[in-house]
Amino acid sequence: MNYQWPSPGKLNLFLHITGYRANDYHYLQTLFQFIDYGDSIEVLVTDTGKVRLFTQMDGLMYRNNLVVRAAKLLQYYCWPNKKSALGADIFLNKVLPIGSGLGGASSNAATVLMILNQQWRCYLNKNILMRLGLMLGSDVPVFIYGYSAFAEGVGDVLTPVFIPEKWYLLIIPPISINTSWVFQVYKLKNRFYSPYRSMRELLSASFSNDLEEIVKEIAPEIKVYFNYLSQYASTRLTGTGSCIFSEFNTEYLAYQVQSYLPSWIKSIVTRGINLSPLHQKLLKYNTLIL
Repeated sequence: MNYQWPSPGKLNLFLHITGYRANDYHYLQTLFQFIDYGDSIEVLVTDTGKVRLFTQMDGLMYRNNLVVRAAKLLQYYCWPNKKSALGADIFLNKVLPIGSGLGGASSNAATVLMILNQQWRCYLNKNILMRLGLMLGSDVPVFIYGYSAFAEGVGDVLTPVFIPEKWYLLIIPPISINTSWVFQVYKLKNRFYSPYRSMRELLSASFSNDLEEIVKEIAPEIKVYFNYLSQYASTRLTGTGSCIFSEFNTEYLAYQVQSYLPSWIKSIVTRGINLSPLHQKLLKYNTLIL
C-alpha cells in the first residue's frame, strides 16, 4: 500500500538559547508548532537492500541527504549485518525551501523513519525512533513526536502544548541560511545566554527569537522583508531563518495583509496545527505506532 505521506513544516513561535554544550550543540527553549504546509514523500519497499532517493529539486546531494541517512540508519538498526536488509525507493516532492527555518530536512527524515519503520516491519516504538532521529539532527525528534511542543535541552526534551491554531503569513526569501554557521556566530558574539525560565513563564511572555539579530547580520537582505511585513503586523524569524512570519486570529486577516505585499515577495498563508499531518494520516489508517 503506497501513499503520499505528509512531511510538514514547523514554526518556532519563540526560541531562546540558554547555554552551550561542548559538542557544538546549544541548549535552548523553544515552542514548536506544525503548519499545514510541507513536502510529501512516497516510499516503495524493495528487496535490493539499496536506498535510492528521487526528487525534482536541485541542490539535494544524495550522499549527505538527511532522507538517505535516516533510511540507512534505520536499516542498520533493524539489520546490523545487512544480509537480509530490505531497501527502499524514496520519492520526495519538495516544497519547503532549504535553509528556510521551516524544518524541511528534519521533517523529511522523521517521515522516512516513521514510514519505513512500518513498511520494513521493524515496529520500533516512538521513543526509539526519536533517539535515532536525534542522531540525525536536533529538530528531527519533534516531527516523530507529532504534537506541538515546548522543547528544552538541545530540542529533544519535549512537553506537549496545545496552543491556539492560528493563521500565519509566511514570507520565504530566496535565501538559504546555514544553521551551524548561525550558532557559531551567536557563540562568538554572546558571552551571556538567555536565562532559563519555566514553560509557564515563557508562554505568558512576549514571544521572540534570540537568533534574529544574528541572522540579520549574516544576511542583511532579510531586513528588507522584515520591513515590508512589520508595517502591518508583529513579525518574527522562525528557527535560524530565513523564513519570517506574522500571526493572525483569522484567515481573512492573513490574506488581507498578504495582499499588501509586493508581488515579487514569495509568501503563503497557512494554519498552525497541534497534531502533525503525518500523524493524522497514520491515525486515519490505524497504523500510528506509539
